[in-house]
Amino acid sequence: MLRGDSYREVFANRSFTVLWAGQALAHLGQSITYVAVALYVYELTGSARDLSIALALQLLPWMVVGPVVGMLADHLGRKAILVVAYALQAALVALLPFTTTLGQIYALVFLSGLMAPVTELTWAAALPSIVGQGLFVRGVSLEIVAFNAVNVVGPTAAGLLTSLVGARPVFFVVVACYLGATALALQASIPGPPKPDEPLSLRGLWRGQVEAIQLLSKDRILRYLVLLDVTVALGVIGPDIASLVYLTDTLQLGGREYGLLRGTVSFSMALGVFVLGQHASRLARQYMLLGGVLLVGLAYALAGTGPSAVLLFGLWFVSGLGWAASWLTADSLYAEVTPDAVRGRVYSIAAASYALAEAGTATLAGWMVNKFGPGIGLYVIGGAISLGAIAVAGLSGGHRAIARFNPNADGAE
Repeated sequence: MLRGDSYREVFANRSFTVLWAGQALAHLGQSITYVAVALYVYELTGSARDLSIALALQLLPWMVVGPVVGMLADHLGRKAILVVAYALQAALVALLPFTTTLGQIYALVFLSGLMAPVTELTWAAALPSIVGQGLFVRGVSLEIVAFNAVNVVGPTAAGLLTSLVGARPVFFVVVACYLGATALALQASIPGPPKPDEPLSLRGLWRGQVEAIQLLSKDRILRYLVLLDVTVALGVIGPDIASLVYLTDTLQLGGREYGLLRGTVSFSMALGVFVLGQHASRLARQYMLLGGVLLVGLAYALAGTGPSAVLLFGLWFVSGLGWAASWLTADSLYAEVTPDAVRGRVYSIAAASYALAEAGTATLAGWMVNKFGPGIGLYVIGGAISLGAIAVAGLSGGHRAIARFNPNADGAE
């Protein structure tokens, strides 16, 4: 008989296990695509600006369909949404090997990216009802571990395969990943969302978004999490652009090393989340959240000093530990504070805000790296993340609200 809050008990839930494996495959496909597209575009153009556009196009869908997806996840069958989205991703990525122009690549990257918020938000909305609130931290930590574990394999494999055979054949591997995720999702049993107060309609969609925005703006913890997400968005794509240019142009390395660098940060994130997930209940979450972000900022600022390849890999490993602490803490707080009836909408608005910040900072980072070089870019990114996080924690009141938050109390603060 299984007892207590354990990883074994989470894995005993078959629906969680197959969906977890399906999401891992989907994440693997996304991580391979991310690196293959980046290397393909940079090889074609040699421009950090064009590279930043290609990466930003993978984020734009979160702003386009994210809010709608949240509403759908609160009204429709979440299993059906996942199956259809995975299958469409497979079909769209299958066209990438046949592209001949940069415009075609941009179009397919954007269209396939439209499915990413569909699967991510639907999975996030369904997870608490699949595993239960008592096992949620373990469940979400396993999801984050899987995400980062495949991001160790995916970028490394993508960089190596792209350097050997080019980017086009690599996309067929991605297609296989999405087809596998589709097959696994078909085997799962996912509880439906609570019965909505009104049927799905354009008016209901608008009112649902307003309700979610009101909750995000009024609750101090949720407001703090969104503002912190927007602040750290500068550290997501910006360091990827700067590190790729630094490795290729300054250190005269290539796609294999870039893939390994991406894999290094994912490995440290997976390691950090797995360890923290076992001790999360005994740690002060307000310090885990803020301290993790500050560790990320420090690592990127030090990377701006022009380190050797070995030291750069070490700094990326440290940054992954910081991301692990902040990511696990933020996900658990989002789930505990947000009511299930509006979870999809709240997640979608928060994700859209984050994606908007990511897309904007990706473009800014591309311009900054082109004009001032990768070292200055990383130094500015690290400093902005650290100072911004401290300001948000102090001015929003969220840091203190987390310290007083009782997850067993009814409703949000």
